[in-house]
Amino acid sequence: MDNINNSQVLLRGNGDFTIAQYEEVMRADDERHLMLSLGLTTGPGCNMRCIYCYTSGGCKEAGHDTGASMTLSDYEKAIRDSAALGAESAIIVGVGETMLDKKLRKIIEMISREGMYPLIFTNGTRLDRKTAQFLFDHNTTVYLSLDSTREDVFNRITASKGLFPKVMEGIDNCVAVGFGKITTRNGYQVTDFAINTMLMRANADHIEEIVQFCRDRNILFTCRLPEKLGTAPDYWQELIAVTPEEEEELRKIASRYSRGGEVFRTDFGCLFWVTGVLLGIDGQARLCYSLDNKENFGNIKQDSMKDIIRKKLKVYPARMDFFCPIHAELGHPETAHT
Repeated sequence: MDNINNSQVLLRGNGDFTIAQYEEVMRADDERHLMLSLGLTTGPGCNMRCIYCYTSGGCKEAGHDTGASMTLSDYEKAIRDSAALGAESAIIVGVGETMLDKKLRKIIEMISREGMYPLIFTNGTRLDRKTAQFLFDHNTTVYLSLDSTREDVFNRITASKGLFPKVMEGIDNCVAVGFGKITTRNGYQVTDFAINTMLMRANADHIEEIVQFCRDRNILFTCRLPEKLGTAPDYWQELIAVTPEEEEELRKIASRYSRGGEVFRTDFGCLFWVTGVLLGIDGQARLCYSLDNKENFGNIKQDSMKDIIRKKLKVYPARMDFFCPIHAELGHPETAHT
């Protein structure tokens, strides 16, 4: 097995698409090739209270209506329609911890049945051996959040107690059932297991320990700073950065140690912005999981995915220059190009 740190490795189902596929989707002249990836959001509820979590304020900032959650039939419609339009993966994020949603297994089964790759965000606390095996058997890519390999720091960042051993066990279970091997897809080296660390003051002094932890288990490591959403602004100076210079230094550290492309970010821009769509927990179509788009282009509860994509292309024509229409709408020109 190749060592995961010798070259650039991508998360399977995220940025592993060819330029020809991107160009085909952007032409939008073939209904069999209107999408590359679908984003899905699972229900609220979490067993952690991470200090940087966008969700506490993110339901408001992202516009999620948690009182109007998608049904299994809604998920099935979205997945089936997306597969027919060419989607090869479905990325599952949550307004909370994805694996607390009781519908999750059925959703993953639906995705796998359509020949698409599921990619799931998780905090790792619910990855017992049986669950890890289920995910592996359904070709799932696991993107696990781990902000420290030191239990006291982990507890402080996640505002939790007693969960650190569960996360460590979950990681071991994933490795034991076969996660972490490098394969090839569309000419890219890809993996089905990665750990992401949100870099901040609290863990910057032992970032190399986290990197080594991943290297020892052949797990792809990614790293970035939190966004100023949800609870993060309340803790920004205390645990993230006091000055812009300090924040910039943390960004340099994250860039130095991150070994793979971030989820949603590809060589050609934001995955959903360019080649897909993300459905909020309420079924509302959007471009971003953490910020709401100003223009409405549909809801899977009433609209077909084809109609949603067509409407999206009218109000948000696709571009491949890393332009972010959401930040532009919010009046943030400095981050409109990511």
